[in-house]
Amino acid sequence: MKMKLKIILTLAVILVALTGCLNKENKIADPTPLPTTAPISSSDFKLSAKEQEVYNNFQKDLNEQHLKGLEPISIAKIYVQASLDNIRDVIYALYTDRKGHVLWTKEEFENFPVSDRGTKEEVLKLFKNIDKGKFIQTSDFEGFIEYQSRNDAEAKSGFQMIKDEDGIWNVAFQPIQ
Repeated sequence: MKMKLKIILTLAVILVALTGCLNKENKIADPTPLPTTAPISSSDFKLSAKEQEVYNNFQKDLNEQHLKGLEPISIAKIYVQASLDNIRDVIYALYTDRKGHVLWTKEEFENFPVSDRGTKEEVLKLFKNIDKGKFIQTSDFEGFIEYQSRNDAEAKSGFQMIKDEDGIWNVAFQPIQ
């Protein structure tokens, strides 16, 4: 009896799956896609020519001097690009090394599960419009980028930045809270 019930349920699932997928000739057709919002693609996020040059140079040796003079938003954009490219060394090197603000070692960072890193689509969605944000400095060495990551005008996101002792702005560990 249980086996018959499983077969009936399986057939019902198949029937439901095929419903709406048959054309007039009773051949399987592509189902009509559900309406969605416009997808965010990596072409929606671009570094400026200067930011791209700094990003390329920084990848070579991870020397923070390449970042010197860049505004916090540009450094945040480089962090986003490194996240999109999944270049772990660059991501970690962009975090602050200011005493009292380091939350994990590079070795611990490397051991974070892949599932915690986010997909490109998730990264793009999370940091959408960060380039249009406004940097708000809250102390001599702290600040955040306020930006609108969602279509809701009331919804603002914040991306935390820390200025290291060398005077260069870096990404705070856990920049989005």
